[in-house]
Amino acid sequence: MRWVSVLLLLLTLTCAGEPAHWDGLIEHAPSTKEQADGLSARLNQAYAAEVQRLGGPPWWLDSVRSHCQENLKAAGEHSEAPPLSQAGRRFIADYALEQQRLARLQGRYPSEIRWTREETVGWEMPDRSFQLTFDDGPKAGISQAILASLRQYRYPATFFVLGKRLAEAGDKRPDYSGFVVASHSHDHANLVQLSPADLSAEFSHTEKQAQRSGLKLARLFRAPYGSRAQRELTLMKKLGLRSTLWNVDSQDWQADMQTRPGRIASRTLALMLLHRHGIVLMHDVQPQTPAELARLLPVIPRLGFRISP
Repeated sequence: MRWVSVLLLLLTLTCAGEPAHWDGLIEHAPSTKEQADGLSARLNQAYAAEVQRLGGPPWWLDSVRSHCQENLKAAGEHSEAPPLSQAGRRFIADYALEQQRLARLQGRYPSEIRWTREETVGWEMPDRSFQLTFDDGPKAGISQAILASLRQYRYPATFFVLGKRLAEAGDKRPDYSGFVVASHSHDHANLVQLSPADLSAEFSHTEKQAQRSGLKLARLFRAPYGSRAQRELTLMKKLGLRSTLWNVDSQDWQADMQTRPGRIASRTLALMLLHRHGIVLMHDVQPQTPAELARLLPVIPRLGFRISP
């Protein structure tokens, strides 16, 4: 069954193309809340129009239309705001195509773009509110640097850890005090491809390893790749866990995103401006992520954004 999981992952990555990015945005971010609202409005106008032009599954078109309408109402009138730059228009075109491809894969490879009422995605958060989340850790030298930046700015965050990485860290695991820690499975397997016994083990092994590591896991769970179906959701409910996804994907693991300093932070900021609220996904195993997070965090307050627990 493992080879099927790998094949599905390769299919997803092949179909996804290069991730959308907006070089230089983090260095030229809006200076005020009002400027941020103006850019947010322009991004939502452009995204709604581009998605309608592209077309796609009706459920996706309806979802984008509804979110963009809500965001435009929250942003208010900004007739004086300048039009989108060429880089901004390119970002929206690439991002819309990226999301369309994900929407069309839903029948074969469930991911974060479609969800159920049993799950948390980020759209339910108040305007301007975001959660910061980090997957796949812990990893020596990277998790600690991220925790240090978060503590510097006094921002909360949730770390979705792998049981096997906790075991590897042993007594040298990071100090997560003051932060939420939850399960991301034990081996980062594609859950929908596992046997019932192996699926249960992904949950139980992580819980047991967390106990050995002196951690109490929050009753949250993030499926690797966002890949889960009703069987997995039913098991989560039975275990008292809530599936937690994301709507702001930094793509910090992508090779193309790592080729230029500031690219990951710029993409993340662009999506925060576009979506206006939600759950940010990053990874505390990627060597570029600490520096990119350090670029992003100082910008957040001046835009009127809040980081919520």
